[in-house]
Amino acid sequence: MSSGIGVKGTMGRCYPFYADLRKCVAKKDVESPSAMCWAENEDYFECLHGFKEKARIRQVAAERQRREKAGESFAIKP
Repeated sequence: MSSGIGVKGTMGRCYPFYADLRKCVAKKDVESPSAMCWAENEDYFECLHGFKEKARIRQVAAERQRREKAGESFAIKP
């Protein structure tokens, strides 16, 4: 992953997030707790694992099922 090369020989999908995290860690100062790189770490792990995306998909599916049981339509409008 740290090489930036994906499985198809192009840039890996999460490499930009990894590069941001690495840049943040490199400039981190012990005196600055705000430089703990939480946002960058969260973005990188979300790209790798997709926990938030999967949770949102489950939430939408549950809402669709709830509306179908109630006899309501579930049209997603752009």
